[in-house]
Amino acid sequence: EQIARHVAEELEVTLSPHEKAALEKKPTSNTEAYDFYLRGRSFYYRYGPRDVSYATELFTRAIERDGTFALAFAGLAACWSYLYLYSERNPTLLEHADWASAKAVELDPESAQAHASRAVALSALGRDQEATAAFENALRLDGDLFEAHYFYARHAFVRGEQETAIRRYEEAMRVRPEDYQAPLLVGQIYDDLGRAEQARASRLKGIAAAEQHLALNPDDARALYM
Repeated sequence: EQIARHVAEELEVTLSPHEKAALEKKPTSNTEAYDFYLRGRSFYYRYGPRDVSYATELFTRAIERDGTFALAFAGLAACWSYLYLYSERNPTLLEHADWASAKAVELDPESAQAHASRAVALSALGRDQEATAAFENALRLDGDLFEAHYFYARHAFVRGEQETAIRRYEEAMRVRPEDYQAPLLVGQIYDDLGRAEQARASRLKGIAAAEQHLALNPDDARALYM
């Protein structure tokens, strides 16, 4: 909070009331819980089934230390949704994701991360209109949240809304230029629409990002197969 305020003052940036409120809001007062949360996010972003499973343990530990920690519930929901979508289609995982994401939104209705996790769970449950509304809520609260753009794109693609999927993937690339997934996935949509030049450019960008990622994470299965 202090660093953010200092930077804003040095740059002579005027913070909006929403931005000021975000700075003053503490996600948790328990530093140990916050440490577990940050570690959990670190493992989640490795996108391997074992990594994501370990992230669920870390988020659970965070909740054990602070049962009102909305971001930790959102992290749990994200993990369970991810494991359901990409690892095993176990209905229990989806039930857990539904519960944890609803709890996250209940605890903090103004958390973009909570709404994004809720949207992913609802999308996996096939509750499409509710999922779309949750994605829109997440982006209204934070237009630079990568997960909201990325999983909204996946949601739109599954629904056959290709242009929406393209816009969301492009926004995901803007927010996180180092991500290799969005450019490779949007490349396939460009190909499906007959836009070969855009498909090739996007894929080359994705391959370059994946190679940079693999230089630091040589055993990342998702980066390798994508």
